Amino acid sequence: MKKIFASLILLTVLNSCSDSSDSSSSATGEGSEVPTPRSYTTYTSQNSVTLNGYINNDNNYYQGPGTYKVGFIFRTGSADNTANQQVVVVNENVAYEPYRAYYHTPITGLEPNTKYYYTCYTENGNYRAEDWEEVTTSAVPCTYAQNNYISINGTWQSVSPEINDSPLCCDSGNFGITFGTWPNIYDVNFNELNDGYPHTGQFFGVDYEFDITDYNKEVVKSSNQVLIGNRSTPNTKLFVNNDGTTLTVIFCNSTLRDGTVLNGKVSVAIP
Repeated sequence: MKKIFASLILLTVLNSCSDSSDSSSSATGEGSEVPTPRSYTTYTSQNSVTLNGYINNDNNYYQGPGTYKVGFIFRTGSADNTANQQVVVVNENVAYEPYRAYYHTPITGLEPNTKYYYTCYTENGNYRAEDWEEVTTSAVPCTYAQNNYISINGTWQSVSPEINDSPLCCDSGNFGITFGTWPNIYDVNFNELNDGYPHTGQFFGVDYEFDITDYNKEVVKSSNQVLIGNRSTPNTKLFVNNDGTTLTVIFCNSTLRDGTVLNGKVSVAIP
């Protein structure tokens, strides 16, 4: 009799928990999976960065009830440091529909040349998906007094930079600056969102072309990448200063594929 009585109590408790869970499920969509986000950054500068999340629902096999939440988590020190983290909820009611979605949020007040950690997350009740990445803010560029004056392997010369007459797209970029004389002519190309101009920040070279395969076609735009014809490599670094009227490219021991080292700065007026 005691065993039967205990079993009845246990069943009552389980039914109570089940009822509570069902109520939560109806309101939040608990019990359905969430799509996996991809985290990436754009417009990284010395003091700010834009966090981005890419969610692909093209092949949606989790048509669960309710909706799911999308947001970002930003941490300092390490990916595990929750002491001073920032949590930004972007949308609390994202529908389970087959489409591709992009989310973003700006983060400001950062320190130059400092590593931070972030993720875009999706959440629905007990289900949660994250994609932790790290980003380093731009370093402080070197300074040069004379503009449009470039050192090529230690030999300085004046140059007259121009905006590329026919900007290429998209594996070669949508905006570029050309300077130099033969055989030292340099095409510095950027791949920016909405065919815009590169923002202030530190940029890093890519090999031969920008990666526009699949989802990268949008993800790599404004991601602080630069292509210098077929001369740049991931070890090629330079800086951009965009004050709204003039765009200046600064070379600080920028090393190219053949070992050429560029120093100095060039400027063009923004059309």
